[in-house]
Amino acid sequence: MMTILEKVKSGMLDALFPATCMGCGKEGKYMCARCEGFVGEVALICPACQQSSFGGERHHACRAMYGLEGLASVWEYEGLMKSLLHYVKYAGVTHAVEETTRHAFETMIKDEKRFGAFLSFLFSENVFVTYVPMYRKKERKRGFNQAAVFAREVAKLAQKEVRGTLEKIQDTKPQVDLTKEERLHSVKGTFELIASPSGTGIERVVLIDDVWTTGATMKECCRALKKAGVKEVWGFTIARTP
Repeated sequence: MMTILEKVKSGMLDALFPATCMGCGKEGKYMCARCEGFVGEVALICPACQQSSFGGERHHACRAMYGLEGLASVWEYEGLMKSLLHYVKYAGVTHAVEETTRHAFETMIKDEKRFGAFLSFLFSENVFVTYVPMYRKKERKRGFNQAAVFAREVAKLAQKEVRGTLEKIQDTKPQVDLTKEERLHSVKGTFELIASPSGTGIERVVLIDDVWTTGATMKECCRALKKAGVKEVWGFTIARTP
């Protein structure tokens, strides 16, 4: 639930940064109908091998004890979408998240064949929404965690409960500066569950982040959840690097 402070901040941002399209500058939305047509949808992949998977489900041959059941990402992380997510993350314009998440759901519902497996999981019973945490010191400095903001919007649209189940217990270098191998090594063992699954009733989880690049961070979060007893985890990101 949005706090009073967050509501005040959102209202101030509405006044200071009125919604304008990140593509053409037209007022009213952060992504107008015309510019939305230039945003590329991204193909779904198996989260284990990262090869094509029509519905984003993990391949049968890629079975792993602590792996994601599937991954749903909507757009390519480039151009207008990259600019929009940077605007949220680095300019702190978190009130753009509601519009972006709503667009993502509209896109998925229109393409139900492709996103059906994820939507079926999300809207089924006993599913909770959680998110990739930030290191506390970094989150205090930024003032928010963009993954948590997106998770709240996803949970609101899906009428699910959102829970901050994970904690980042070690700081890491910015992932953008690392190779794929370095990313996998840098995040290992950096996340843990805040409470036990039996204490929180967590069995099936949708794990949220803004962008999937190599998947190292989300995979390590999934590992922490499953080692603590979570049964099934689907990942969801607004965008993915093509």
